[in-house]
Amino acid sequence: PCSGVAAMKGVNTEGSNTDRMRQHQLTKKNVNQDNLRHEDVDLMVCTDLIDQSRTEALNRLSSSATLVEVLQANPEDKALASDTDQQLLLKVHFKERVNIAGVSVRFSKPPALEEGEDEDTYAKPRLVKLFANKGDMEFSDCDQIEAAAQAVVEGDDEVEAKVICLGHRFQRLDSLVIFVEEAFTAEALRSYINRLSIIGHQAQDYHAVYK
Repeated sequence: PCSGVAAMKGVNTEGSNTDRMRQHQLTKKNVNQDNLRHEDVDLMVCTDLIDQSRTEALNRLSSSATLVEVLQANPEDKALASDTDQQLLLKVHFKERVNIAGVSVRFSKPPALEEGEDEDTYAKPRLVKLFANKGDMEFSDCDQIEAAAQAVVEGDDEVEAKVICLGHRFQRLDSLVIFVEEAFTAEALRSYINRLSIIGHQAQDYHAVYK
């Protein structure tokens, strides 16, 4: 949920006849707006910071959901699936620099099986890696570049992988690449995900002029 707006409820909107009270209200409002600006939220659901026109999934099965669809709330649990093998390269670009606090990948509902497919066709991810500010990377780069973080899914019943993003590697990003390297089942032809949630906030622009 986008809880940042709750911070604005503390602003006193009642009129006051004194300059001191008016100044107090302005100061309080500015503090609340600053808190809202730095609150960590789902960047797709709660902000307009994700550049949808440049955000894409490589090796995506054309009949499956798009990356933008699984970045959204996706209550229908549409599935984004890989195509020629198990790997997916999910490239998310941002309109402004952002600080990332965490990434969550959910995989609770595999795609509906088509003719010729069976239960071994799709499997959830086993190994997920994150690459920061590598928006132009390709599959061939994944073995050459060190991942900023990774998650390993170990349990049969796990339906979500979460990565807590700490440190400077996840500050002031213009892009984030999520690499599904392996599916949970080695025999699976394809991997899939239902939801990708990127939690963070817009990075402060030290050159901006605040009004």
